[in-house]
Amino acid sequence: MKKQTVEERRKEILETTCEVVIERGFAATRIADVAKRLSVSTSLIHYHYDSKEQLLAEAFSHYARKDLAELHAEIEAAPNSLAQLDRAIQDYVPEGSGDMEWMLWIDAWGEALRNPMMKKISQELDEQSVELLERVLSGGVASGEFRCADPSASALRLTGLIDGLAIQFAAHDGLLTRDAFIDHVRWLAAAEVGVDIAEFDGSQAAVRTTAKPLSPATDLALRQLVARYCDGVQQRDADIWGSTWANDASWDLGRGKPVSGRANIVKAWTNAMKGFDWAVQVAPLTVFDINESAGEGTGRVTVQERFRTTDGNTGSLLAIYHDRYVRTTLGWLFAERRLEVIEHASVAPGLPERTG
Repeated sequence: MKKQTVEERRKEILETTCEVVIERGFAATRIADVAKRLSVSTSLIHYHYDSKEQLLAEAFSHYARKDLAELHAEIEAAPNSLAQLDRAIQDYVPEGSGDMEWMLWIDAWGEALRNPMMKKISQELDEQSVELLERVLSGGVASGEFRCADPSASALRLTGLIDGLAIQFAAHDGLLTRDAFIDHVRWLAAAEVGVDIAEFDGSQAAVRTTAKPLSPATDLALRQLVARYCDGVQQRDADIWGSTWANDASWDLGRGKPVSGRANIVKAWTNAMKGFDWAVQVAPLTVFDINESAGEGTGRVTVQERFRTTDGNTGSLLAIYHDRYVRTTLGWLFAERRLEVIEHASVAPGLPERTG
């Protein structure tokens, strides 16, 4: 195996720290949690980062800079300044009260009150967000689309409104819908740049033919969901495996009638696992098609299994799960899994076909 460079190792530590922070929050994240996730010693983390404060600050910087780079690319792809402004609004406004990207930013603001390193990085990134919007407004003024006396001040007011409403949106259920949130921001944006608010309704027509890329937070959450499912199989742990399912989920292994309801699914899986000494399941290929605004979507997950039954026989499975996902208060969960078997091989007839 090729030895990691220092840069590669630091990047791995930062990305793993982001995963842990998304799950636990900045305050509850410990260096030991990151080390455990990486299966390394805490001393290795301390070798690269002097303190927890530095690790958290640089992890947030790493995550947020990628977020801003993706946002910049999406805005640049819009056909005109009004479409760019509305694209910025659509991307700045949280997808929902459980939007993990926004929860990370909000949590970072709180951490900045206690962590001087985080304060410096958070301020720098917030200023970059304002500057990005300012460039959109200035471009609209230059093209004649907008009438805006002070793009810098207008950008600050718009991001201030978004940030303030985002905290309310994320912290309080039912206070504000996403559509109402966008309407509030559009109203101010229209006033700032001298256009009719109704013009926003058609501004995205030219860019809606291309699907919006999946946000890094949702992509990570779905990959972690699949990984947790596989880990539950490996550990033979019904709590881990069962935590991946929505309450009204459906599980179809192609044996006839699907199993419905989380409790029944876990019961069926627990009974099936009694026939195995061990099982290893991996998911080398995942493809997601997600509507983040609606909090639902579909996916295809290729799975490979190796297992040994209680009578000492071994077998393998290659299959595809056709999935449906739903976002809940507990995060993204499986609403439906339907298994399509490609190949099932065993050294003896009559082996159980699959573990999960």
